[in-house]
Amino acid sequence: MIKHASKEIWAAGLVLAVAAFSSISLVDAVAKPAPAKPAEKTGQDKDKEKEKEKDKEKEKADAKAAAAKAAATEAAVESASSVTPQELVEKPHEFLGKNVKFDATFSNFSNLALDYKPAMRSSKTYLSFLVFRPNSKVPLSELKIAMALPKEKDPENKVLGNLKEGDQLELVGKVFSTALDDPWLDVARLKVIAKAPEEKKDEAAEAEKPDKLKDKDAHPEKPEKPEHPEVVPPTK
Repeated sequence: MIKHASKEIWAAGLVLAVAAFSSISLVDAVAKPAPAKPAEKTGQDKDKEKEKEKDKEKEKADAKAAAAKAAATEAAVESASSVTPQELVEKPHEFLGKNVKFDATFSNFSNLALDYKPAMRSSKTYLSFLVFRPNSKVPLSELKIAMALPKEKDPENKVLGNLKEGDQLELVGKVFSTALDDPWLDVARLKVIAKAPEEKKDEAAEAEKPDKLKDKDAHPEKPEKPEHPEVVPPTK
């Protein structure tokens, strides 16, 4: 009898436990709302995602192109032969297809090395400039210098934007043509090694002025007042 009663008590407890668990689960199910479905993307949202993907792809492509350019520049610098601008002009065919390095003085930007079919470098993607002849203020027009236009974020943009006549440059590039029996150079690296001196007033001319002229420049004399003419009474 006792054993039978114990089994009945155990069975009743089990039923109560199952019922309690079921009620708790039911309460949880009622208390917790069903997860909301993600909102459907509009056409504008899809366009934004496409633009982001395009931007990411462009950044990757730009980074890859920059790495390739840096590697090519480094290779050009390592294999470049040191020459003078005059040597290039005198013996252009000896340097055809070779990387060269030389120092020169910047003259001005020009279109001299652009849009010439036998040595084509388009003005849409390249710029050109001249350097002075050694120890002279005459441009070395026989040396045709072209350089690919840098991208917006390239550091060369700032360098090129700040160039002015008289700046000392170190140029590394490849002679890609000898059209017209002149050397045509593709610049791989441009480096400013010394800036042109700032323009100053002609201090020597100022020093040669006599002291009296200097004083007059500093303290100009006031004009003298004209004397009043003597009044003569009329005669009768």
